[in-house]
Amino acid sequence: LGCASSRPAVDDAARRQMLTLLMPSRIKIVQPFTRIKSFDADPTPDGIELLLQAVNSLDNPGLMIAGHVRIELYEYVKASGDQKGRRLESWNVDLTDEQHQRTYWNQLTQMYEFRVGVDPTTVRPADRYVLVVTYDSPLGERLTDEYVIRSPQGGGPMGGSSSDG
Repeated sequence: LGCASSRPAVDDAARRQMLTLLMPSRIKIVQPFTRIKSFDADPTPDGIELLLQAVNSLDNPGLMIAGHVRIELYEYVKASGDQKGRRLESWNVDLTDEQHQRTYWNQLTQMYEFRVGVDPTTVRPADRYVLVVTYDSPLGERLTDEYVIRSPQGGGPMGGSSSDG
């Protein structure tokens, strides 16, 4: 017969507090690696490469997350308290299964990498856009980060220059 030991019961509040230590407390769009770029052989930008990092309450980066990520692209409004103008595009990414985790997680960088294509009929050329990422966790937490992303010089749906400066 072996010895039996009893562990003290953990109530739901204590369990949640312990999980909070390791769960993400914020998400971060990784700059300057998040950028507008071309996904094919030509130099014309046709999408956004987004690198996303989750950080826990102990400031440890490189966490994997489960849940849903929404990526939104907005017009940039110059000289405004809220730089977001009209929403131009949005993408929803499911991170609830192993296949999606393997698709978006980069083991080397310990970050998520999303490549989203942009519809040239809905996105006018501009110098800047506002990129917003929202993460919804399975525990009901919602984390958001925002980044003013600059267009590279050149033509194409996202690479044109405007006089907004």
